[in-house]
Parts: sequence; C-alpha cells; structure tokens
Amino acid sequence: MVISRPISGKFRTRRYIVESLLLALFTFSPWVVLPSGAPLIRLDIPKRMFHLFGQVYIPQEGFILLLFLLTMGLSLFFFTSLFGRLWCGWACPQTVYIDLFDLIGQWILGKKYGKKDAPKGRLYLLHFVWFLISAIASFHWIGYFVSPYEMIKELSSLSFTGRSYPYFWAFFTVAMYLDMAMIREQFCKYGCPYARFQTVLMDEHSYNVTYDYKRGEPRRNKKVKIGDCTACNMCLVVCPTGIDIRDGLQVGCIACAKCIDACTIQMAKEGKKSLIDYFSLNQIETGQKIKWIRPRVVVYGALLFFVVSLAIWKLTTRIPLSVMLVPDKTVEPSFLPDGTLRNFYKIKLQNISNDTQHLNISTILPSGLEGKILLGEENQTIELPPLSMKDQRIILETKNVNPDIRGKGLLKVDFILQDIKNTNIKLKKTVPLSLPLSK
Repeated sequence: MVISRPISGKFRTRRYIVESLLLALFTFSPWVVLPSGAPLIRLDIPKRMFHLFGQVYIPQEGFILLLFLLTMGLSLFFFTSLFGRLWCGWACPQTVYIDLFDLIGQWILGKKYGKKDAPKGRLYLLHFVWFLISAIASFHWIGYFVSPYEMIKELSSLSFTGRSYPYFWAFFTVAMYLDMAMIREQFCKYGCPYARFQTVLMDEHSYNVTYDYKRGEPRRNKKVKIGDCTACNMCLVVCPTGIDIRDGLQVGCIACAKCIDACTIQMAKEGKKSLIDYFSLNQIETGQKIKWIRPRVVVYGALLFFVVSLAIWKLTTRIPLSVMLVPDKTVEPSFLPDGTLRNFYKIKLQNISNDTQHLNISTILPSGLEGKILLGEENQTIELPPLSMKDQRIILETKNVNPDIRGKGLLKVDFILQDIKNTNIKLKKTVPLSLPLSK
C-alpha cells in the first residue's frame, strides 16, 4: 500500500473543496425527507420502488433505467475523451476516501504517518478511527436502501431481528476498512474496469495530466544540467498510486494532479513553469492548440445529446400510474336475456406517485355499440392512495351487438383511465371485446 507525501497547491485545494462537497452530499442525502414524507433518494428493494427527487420509479419502467445507464456510460466516454480520467481524480469514492483517510492519518500520526517507526499506540488508534469511519460511511451507504431513521431506531432498541441490513452494514464496513487500510491503489491499478479501457477512450488530443518531456528530458544528472527536470522525484513521492508520470500515460495514473502541485513548487525554485500540467500529447509534440472537436468527441457528444434529450422527453411525459388490463379468463363472456353482452376484465393498478389518485374509467367502443362499466365502487371512481396497488374486476356491458357487428371479426375496446383531480394523469388501454361461442 502506498502512502503518498502530502502536498499543498492550487489543484490540491480545489480537490479538497470538491471532495468536501461530495462527502457532504453523500452523507446528508439519505436523511433528507421531502414535505410529502418521501425520501429524497432511496432504492427500496423490498417494495421495488426507486425514490428520486420526489418521483417514484418501478421496475416496469425499465426504459427509463436504460436511458439513465446510457447517460452515465456516454458521459464517461465523452468527458474522458476530452479531459482524461476526470472522474478518477476528482469524484471517484475510492479517491475521495483515500484523501480523507490520509488526512486522519496525518492528524493522528503527524510526520510519522506512513513510516515503519510510527508509535504503536497511535497506530492502533488510527486503525480504530479508520474502522469507525468505515462503519459510518457504510451506514450511510445502506441508508440509500433503508431509512436511516428506521435503522437508528431499531439498532438503538436492539429490535432488528429478522432484518438483513445489519449483515450488509457489517460486510461493507469490513470491506471498506480492508480497502482503505491494505488495498487502496492496487484496486485502481488492477481491479477498476475504468482504468482498463481509459486508453481506448483517450487519444493524443485529450486534455490530461501530462509530463512535458520535450522540456524536461534528458533529466539532470547530479549537477550536470541538461533538461529542465531536476530529477527531484517529488512527482513520484506525492503520487497516491506510486507511478512515475514521466514514464507517460499509465493505467495507474488517476489524474489527481498532485504531481502538478509538486512540480510547480520545484520549478518555481528554478524560476520556470511546471513540467507537469494539463496538456495534450499533441500539444507537447507539435506546440499546436488543443483540438477539442474531433471524430470521437463528436460521436460521443451526439449520442449523449440524443440519449439525454430522449430521457428528458420521457420524464416530462411520464404518467405516474401503472395499469395492467386483461380479460378475465375465469369467467366467459355471456349475453343477458335482453341481448346485452357482458365481458369481464381484471385490472391491476399501481399509483407510483406521492399523491392520492381518484381514477375514473370510461370506454370507447366500436361504432354502433353502446356500453357501460360496472366497478362495484361508490361513484364509479377508484381511489388509489400514494404508492399503493389495487386489483379490481371490471364488468363491461355492451348493447346493440347485432349479427352484422359480430361478423366484422376481432372487436376491440379502449379503456380510458383518468384522474378526476389531475387531468395530466390519463392512460388508454386497448383490449379485445370477446363474444361467447354461442348466444
């Protein structure tokens, strides 16, 4: 495990600000409850519901999930092709928590942090604090699946028997502690899939943390000054993954920019600009400006724009009501003595909003037919409480079913479901209008 030397500088300060905001967002989001009583963000697996910013999504809305995953993937492709491993260096949880754990290590052990002669007592204290931070972080991670208020209440009263989240909490706590205390950069180098395909996404025009080898090489040899690089190796000492940026683009480089701050300090002593900065390889080799618009960027950008536009359209036209309507196979259609045709249907309704819905059901029948719906509900209106499901049998009575209409083949009927208090909630379902085998 690599313990890099702390460094201060422009990029280190900016990264601390970004990481602080991300940690605050991660920690406080599970605790936020909206005025409607719904959580801000929660993936409720037992109830098969995903709460996000006041909206509720269910597994049947798989197309929205597909668009979300495509947006995340294409965003990764697009921004990596432009700015390299921006995610790894500035927002990846692995990087953010390594920096947090390093700050704690420096606070407890001081200059002895990362050294073999660190005091044993303080070293044990450090690992205890690391384990405690792992438990707190894991608790908040579980809070995105189970209400943290509910967990606190059950854990404090020891009434969590039969619940599964304590086992997940223990697992993630141990896993995070082992990762931060023993693995760290090894995951970035050998376990992270993003590191594997970053070289496919980037090219010579990507704006990334890069060493200016034309200025720096050949490096200074003792007191013999050749290139601008003084061979101080500070870029290697401060690297959290232990690589040498001067060897070129590598899987282990997470673009954290600590080497930029280190080189800036060293080159300032020489009265020169940093040899390591955000460059493109083509910029170093030819001295030309960065080429932002190029084929891969255009393709990724166009695909991302299309998927985001489709997702926005899908979300803005989304109706928070799920309806499954099928003929009731247990009851055959029949004619009443007055010639009225009766059809039986089963309907499953799910309110996927945080408001009560009052649904009215009407029909559109083939030309020449008249009909009415029997629900068995008062005022012929179905009331659906927030986030509830209801199974209902519908009886459709159709008149004027004469022989001419019967000979037209398959007949269909449209059922219109509309919330009488919210005209934006309106769905149409088309089902067959069946006839009995004989009158």
